[in-house]
Formats: sequence, structure tokens, C-alpha cells
Amino acid sequence: MTITRTLTASMLFANNAHNPGPYSCYYCGADCDGAHPAKTHVKDTFTNRDIVKYPASGYVCAGCVMSTGDGSGDMPMLDGTVKTFTTPRGMAPRMYSWLITSTGYPPGTDTPYKLAFTKAHISIIRGILTDPEQLPPPPFAVILSESGQKQLIFRAPVALSTDNFPVMLEDETIDMSPERLSARLELAGRISVKLGKPTLRETPGMTSYITARKAGVSEKDLMMWASVMHEPLSRLAAWLAPPKIKE
Repeated sequence: MTITRTLTASMLFANNAHNPGPYSCYYCGADCDGAHPAKTHVKDTFTNRDIVKYPASGYVCAGCVMSTGDGSGDMPMLDGTVKTFTTPRGMAPRMYSWLITSTGYPPGTDTPYKLAFTKAHISIIRGILTDPEQLPPPPFAVILSESGQKQLIFRAPVALSTDNFPVMLEDETIDMSPERLSARLELAGRISVKLGKPTLRETPGMTSYITARKAGVSEKDLMMWASVMHEPLSRLAAWLAPPKIKE
């Protein structure tokens, strides 16, 4: 893949299909050729001009064409399986979360460079994000979709390091490191496996402490979480935390 100016997640998504040129992509700002006119690939119903990089541009890069449209074939998944093509809309990239790399993944293999996943694969991406040895070599992008309704790839930041890097959670960019995320997940997990993940998004009250005590969650843990729950890293940890263990 030729990188000539600004590296974007859309360029990683396109990989060798990206064609650099004299124009700037309407959506992500990547340099691109004139193969994809904006009037063809930007719908009249698209009103979020405030979130695109170059709203006056007349062209869209190949990666944004691919990532903002419908699906066109089978989809390699993060767990090593392949989701068989159903319908174009059912395979639309916006409906999935993504690990997008610049080389094969896992490193040293010929596995496709972009891997889709859903909330059913949270344990896998949690393991990757908390273990530097499992992270792909930079550059890469991690996009975590909550609703499946928003175009996130063209907005996603690109990670240039495995020590500290950004992750996109829905439409929020969150800076993290494997070490800091692991520590926050340890705290979140001690609560979520006993009380369920929704608890991590609720401000604790008196009833919460009573319920927590009965479930075997320490008051100290609940207080610690209450003090950090509104931090971006905690929102990421809450999304990645393990579910309640059924007894």
C-alpha cells in the first residue's frame, strides 16, 4: 500500500485498493484520485457535514467507498471464521466492529488484514487490547461499534504505537495502553461478573451498595468504580468487561 500523505483508517480498510492522487477524500481526508465522485457516493440524505474532513471535496477515496457502502462478499471474522455473504445491507461494514491492520493478522500469517467482529467476540478483542504481544504491528485501527447504525471507519484514528494508542468506541476516541486498560478491566470485571455489565454505567446509590454486598462485591470496589466511571477509559472498560456469571 502506498502512503503519500495522511494515513487514515479508510486507507487501511482499502489496503492495496487505495489509489493516491491530487484530491482529498470528502469523508476521511486521504489523498485520492478522481475515480469516485462525491456526487455518486455521498447520499443526498447525508447531513453530517460537520464530521467529514473535506466537505467541499468532489471525490471520495476507495476505502470510504468500501466502508460506507453495503457489503459485497464473504467477511473474515476476528475469531477465524468467515461470515458467508447474505445480503448487501446485511453485510454493511457499519454494522460491525473492526480490527484493521496494515499486514496479515495474527502477525506473520496470511490472515486478512481487516477482521470484523460483533459483541459476541468481546472476549477476543479484550484479550488483544490488553496483551501487547497480541496487538498487530502499527499502523492499525480498532473500531468498536455499539449501535451498528453509524459510519465510524472514516472517523476512526490510526494507532501508530502499541504502547499508547487510540481506540474508537462508537463515535468517541479513547486513548489507552494495554497496562492501563488491564488495570481498569480488573476493577470493572470484579463488579460485572457479579452484578452484570449494566451496573457499570449506573451511578451507585444506597440500594446499589446493598445489592453489591449481597452479591459478594466489595464496597471498596464499588466506591473505586464510582470515582472513575465517567472517565473515557472506564467507558471502554465497561464495554469490554465480562458479563455476569450465571450461577
